[in-house]
This record gives sequence, C-alpha cells and structure tokens, in this order.
Amino acid sequence: MRRTYPVSLLILAGICARCFGTIVVPPVTITGQKTAIEKQIIGEQTELEKDVWMISSAKTAEHAELDNKPKEVRRSMEQENANTYRAFLKFELFAAHLVQLKKDRVVGENNKGYVSNLLTEKTDVPEEMRKKYSSENADEPELGRPHRTLVQTVKEINEARTLAARGYVQNQKRANKAFKATEKDVLISQKEKYQQAALKGELIQGDDGKWIVKD
Repeated sequence: MRRTYPVSLLILAGICARCFGTIVVPPVTITGQKTAIEKQIIGEQTELEKDVWMISSAKTAEHAELDNKPKEVRRSMEQENANTYRAFLKFELFAAHLVQLKKDRVVGENNKGYVSNLLTEKTDVPEEMRKKYSSENADEPELGRPHRTLVQTVKEINEARTLAARGYVQNQKRANKAFKATEKDVLISQKEKYQQAALKGELIQGDDGKWIVKD
C-alpha cells in the first residue's frame, strides 16, 4: 500500500462552481471577551491557523482509496498532502515565536495574508525592541538569537501559509477544472481573519499600506 500523509483536505468553502468568484473563508469565532494575556495563554492565535485551513489528522475516504486513483490524480493528491503536512508542521513549530514577536511589535499582519518584519517597514517600533532584535549582533550566539528568531519565524510562517494555500488550490482544481483562484487570491482572502485575530496593541497593515495599532 502506498503511504499517505495523515492530513485531510483543506476546506475554505463557498467557491463559485463554474468560475472563480469571492472566496468565503470558514467561520472563525473570535469573541474578543478574553484579555490579551488569556488569549496568549490558551493559544488562540495558534489555533487560528488550524481553524482557518481546517487541517485534521484523520484520513478521508478519498485519500484512503489513493491507490485506486488514476496516476495524475494520485500525483496531485500526494502533492497536496505533502504541502498541507509541511504547512501544519511549520505552524506548530513557529506559532509560539510568532505570538511573542507580535507582542514585541516587531512582526505584524500585512495586507496580503502574510506576516512582515516590522524592522524593515515604515512604522514605529519601540526603541527597546529595535535594540533587542537588531541585526548588528546577528552572528553572536546569544545576543543575536532574537534577530535570528525574528527572521526565521517570518520566513517559516509565510512559507507555511503559502503551502497551505497551494494545497487548497490543488484540491479545488482537481475537483473543478474551471477553478481559477491562485495561491495569492487564497492568501488575500485570509487577510481579514488574521487581522481580526490580532490582539490589542499589535500591528496590522491597511489596504493603503499604512501600519496601524490594533485597538
């Protein structure tokens, strides 16, 4: 039997059946009733990644019958599985770092569905944090650790979001040849969900490119 990754399909839902229209993301309940500290403790932002992309560990009937599929379909499903599995691992490994970096206001949610290193953006970053995450000591074992963590976390989280979007697009194109959405389209559709999940005091980017503090 061919081995498949224990990752199910990504479900964003609500795509026009014949052509690409408005992408409707799955509902993610954000009550706003908890304090910032409580949200960080229970990992609400960490869970958002999994809620948005609907990644589960159970095999679907479709994937259980992988060996019976035509070669082209099998290849597509294997690629989708690999992409979503890698995305899930990256989310798990770097979610805690992301929460801390957002808290320190050196990472923010941009207007394209990705996270940005705010030290490279036109926005105010507390001087204390600029020093903490400065690239000047990047090669130092300890002093450079914050900078290296910042750079790697932004890279890995953005790669994870791209992989998740790629897996979703592969799934939809396999089911509907007329599906026209790209990875970029899917990511932009997630922008509001990520920005809604930002905690008070964190940075988000408006459609005009300006960074604002979430209130």
